[in-house]
Amino acid sequence: MKKRFYKENGIWYIDLPEFLEQGLGTITNLMMVDGADSFLDILSRNGNQVLVHFSDQPLEGASYSLIGENFGKDQQLLSQIGHAFVSYGRYYTVPDLGGHRLWLCPVTEFVFGGHYPDRIWIDTYEIN
Repeated sequence: MKKRFYKENGIWYIDLPEFLEQGLGTITNLMMVDGADSFLDILSRNGNQVLVHFSDQPLEGASYSLIGENFGKDQQLLSQIGHAFVSYGRYYTVPDLGGHRLWLCPVTEFVFGGHYPDRIWIDTYEIN
């Protein structure tokens, strides 16, 4: 699937109107933080938006893959940034970026039909 990510006032978000329309949370649930933000800076080449193609199945020509690690969260960071309260999230590493580590919130389960994939393949497309 392909989703647009955008940066507004220095914070990255996934563009996921269907999540909001179903009343599953607020825009603060869609924040990309704790390493996911810096990963999006890389994907967007320090831009303000990027179209990301991602899958829990291998993508031919994928630029990156995320490898699932432990479940958890940094509540202090989430509170400081203003992220919606969540009970958990999952950490991933990006081997292609020297082990860059990022955290994905439970919205990931919504996007992937109810689960956190053990591996996520990623490719990007520039938005003009």
